[in-house]
Amino acid sequence: MKQIRNQKSEILNSKLFRFSSFVFLICFEFIISNFVFRVTLVSAQEVSLSVSPPVVEILLAPNQSVSQTFTLQTQGENILVTPELHLAHPSDSSGHVEIDSTPLSPSSIPLTIKFSGPSHTPTLTFTAANTDKAQDVYLALVFRASPPSTIYDLRSTITTPSISALILVTITPTDTLPINLEIKDFSPPLFHDSWFPLTFTPFLTNNTPTMIRPEGQYEIISPSGKTVLSLPLYPNLILGNSSRLLQGTVPCQPLQGTVPCNPTPLTWSPTWRNLGPHTLRLTITTTGGTQIIQVEKTIWILPVRIAIITVLFILLFIIFLVTRGKSLSPPLDRLSQKTYS
Repeated sequence: MKQIRNQKSEILNSKLFRFSSFVFLICFEFIISNFVFRVTLVSAQEVSLSVSPPVVEILLAPNQSVSQTFTLQTQGENILVTPELHLAHPSDSSGHVEIDSTPLSPSSIPLTIKFSGPSHTPTLTFTAANTDKAQDVYLALVFRASPPSTIYDLRSTITTPSISALILVTITPTDTLPINLEIKDFSPPLFHDSWFPLTFTPFLTNNTPTMIRPEGQYEIISPSGKTVLSLPLYPNLILGNSSRLLQGTVPCQPLQGTVPCNPTPLTWSPTWRNLGPHTLRLTITTTGGTQIIQVEKTIWILPVRIAIITVLFILLFIIFLVTRGKSLSPPLDRLSQKTYS
């Protein structure tokens, strides 16, 4: 009996040892694979890309050609670069674009594009098709970077780093482009409290298929005809059939010339002297100064908050006087009584 028990114990210990070894091997393989995946992922994240120029604007006549060279700069490990062309579309009123996920089909645009040179510094030659109407083509030159293939890369899924340069092309058979702009969401209220700043967020809509970079001025004129605010509009590029938020700009003073700084909201803080009907004027012009559109609105600047506080103070003062007068005046029955000696 004792011998049988020892044999059973040895068999049980052998099974436990095999099971423990199996679990240990699985855990060890999981740790090693996870470590390799993390190392590969961190290595891919260290890739830094930059492209020059980031945005190119091209004006072409039919059957005319122009070439542009792009330079991709990389930092980190040696990577393989694949340049691709994709269509781009305006996506919002802040100047962002949406890039198609699939590469460009050459037959879908009125342009012939040829690549030449190395993948890090490709030269693109654009030839416009023969057309009788003005139209735009918006492209994105996407550089996809991939590290050299290793055995570890095959065992993990890593997002490929990429960067793009925008190519904005206008094809026009004439020297003039169609212009059709519209100011929207510029509807001030009839009254405004002088206690608070006055801010507007109008939009400028381009109703033509070609892009335009307009300029302009935002002005506020007092009842006496004096300009209390004159703010240049930021010269944003508006793509065809899209809108941009109108913003002001404060000129910078660099070493040479005057260039616009970062855009600023259309905000004005009135003072206690800025009361009465004021005229709000938005003027949109071309780069050369030709007026395209002008909109004027009237708004009354009133000290609403100060008036409310003043009225409440007067009412409280009257209530105080009435209450105090009642407490100081003698009762009427006492006044009617007579005292005899």
